[in-house]
Amino acid sequence: MFALLAAVFTALLSGTVAFPALPTITSELGGGTAGLTWIITISLLANATSTPIWGTLADLRNPKALIELALLILAGGSVVAASAPTLGVLFVGRALQGVGMGGVVTITVAVLGAIIPPREQGRYSGYVGVVIAVSMAGSPLLGGMLVDSPLGWRACFLVCAPPAALAVLALRHTPQPVAGQRSKVRIDWLGAALLTTGVTSLLVCVTLTGRGGQSWVSWTSTGYLVVGASLVAAALVVERRAQTPVLPLDLLGERTVVCTIAASVSAGLGFYATQSFLAAFFQSVRDQSATAAGVLLTPMVVGLALSSIVSGRLITRFGRWKVFLVAGALLQLVGCGALASVDTTSALWLIELAVLLCGLGIGMLLQNLVLAVQNTVDPVRIGAAGGAVLYFRSIGAAVGLPVLAAALPAHSEGTGRVFLALAALALVSLGAVALIPNRPLRTNLDPGRSEPT
Repeated sequence: MFALLAAVFTALLSGTVAFPALPTITSELGGGTAGLTWIITISLLANATSTPIWGTLADLRNPKALIELALLILAGGSVVAASAPTLGVLFVGRALQGVGMGGVVTITVAVLGAIIPPREQGRYSGYVGVVIAVSMAGSPLLGGMLVDSPLGWRACFLVCAPPAALAVLALRHTPQPVAGQRSKVRIDWLGAALLTTGVTSLLVCVTLTGRGGQSWVSWTSTGYLVVGASLVAAALVVERRAQTPVLPLDLLGERTVVCTIAASVSAGLGFYATQSFLAAFFQSVRDQSATAAGVLLTPMVVGLALSSIVSGRLITRFGRWKVFLVAGALLQLVGCGALASVDTTSALWLIELAVLLCGLGIGMLLQNLVLAVQNTVDPVRIGAAGGAVLYFRSIGAAVGLPVLAAALPAHSEGTGRVFLALAALALVSLGAVALIPNRPLRTNLDPGRSEPT
């Protein structure tokens, strides 16, 4: 458990520590608002598109070796990003970080789901919540301090490499947590490639027609749009026919899975949008330093960690989980609604309170949504089901961030409009979690074994 949590710590640190550095990075390497969002988007896109592959591999192969591989990829990406001379090279490093982060988180979720019955998972979700508290609550402040120090923004990426190496060493000295189901079935690489290139083309189209200044009817934008849509459509055809698809479309026939995915998109986009847009708002509009911006972002991740720990413990104790999903969606809605009114005169304590509410709400949603879907599917498909939820969470954030950046100005009024859009999405999330069937948590992981209703 310690080795798994060390790996998760590294993955979460790599995803958030650079947020306070984004304005400084784009100021030095260029790219403007579009570049700022793409630094996050490229990592999320790599995370999303690799997550189903990691999830499928977790059901078929040695998960311990897979986590070690994911950590090495993450560490390599951190070094590339830290030494990047241009924005393009930085994107490559961020993509590698995203692939590694997707592997660590997905396989850890699969391992815990495979060895711990849903009725007992809340206790272990609490341990994960502690890791979230340490890594994510401290990372904005750490990132801001590094940016303002002589080390500069590059240290925000390089700082992830040492804990990744330590996590690998910890894993090398632990027993195999759970044996994968050895199989000769091949991963659907064609479907994964089509899905990745298709979504990337659509995101480039959105960026060009937003900050890029292109018209929707221009040859360039139309070309990216047509190519992207065609590739995504081809990927769906391939996935339907694949023996082991990276994105099992048959899972989308379950109401729990569909509702969980809808809520996951809102929670994932809400977390990354709050962190990235508020980091820019505090520094560009409110004239705060990077360190101060990191401090001002802390309530978000503290709230997330606190609600994750408490809700996990209470779920294990009482066996009730749906009430926390509804409460989480409601808190996110209230927090985003309050942030929709921020401007240059808004009191910082009011902004911080709204940020805290967002964190509390999202913390109740993220891991508990995975728990809800894993409680529904056959135990032999826990890895694929968890991977599907994590995929749509990441892809929703990857698509949503450039859309918001392209459609809305990056000033104080634009920040308010961003959160107005997020509040509308949180309202959809609230409706989605309300529709999830309130099934009792399983107390065993035996395939085909019935549970009391």
